[in-house]
Amino acid sequence: MKTLHTPAPWSVIKGSPQAGIITAPNRSLGIAEVFGGGETDIANARLIAAAPDLLDALKALMATEDMLRDPKCQVMQSARRAIAKAEGKA
Repeated sequence: MKTLHTPAPWSVIKGSPQAGIITAPNRSLGIAEVFGGGETDIANARLIAAAPDLLDALKALMATEDMLRDPKCQVMQSARRAIAKAEGKA
């Protein structure tokens, strides 16, 4: 399945004292900018930058045979919801 988002890795750079910019290699513009510059704002930027990695990890987790055996597994249901949200299907 082809992804529609900018490929990883994403990283956070300090754009100014008030903002952090989420960037990706070979991209002339940033993916997103988080304003505020405080600890919470930078933590939010790091979380956004981790999104492609988190999506890949959830997909890999779901592919494990043991978890797929139980369709009522709460972890699997949470992973499915998170993937659907990330891919704009929820």
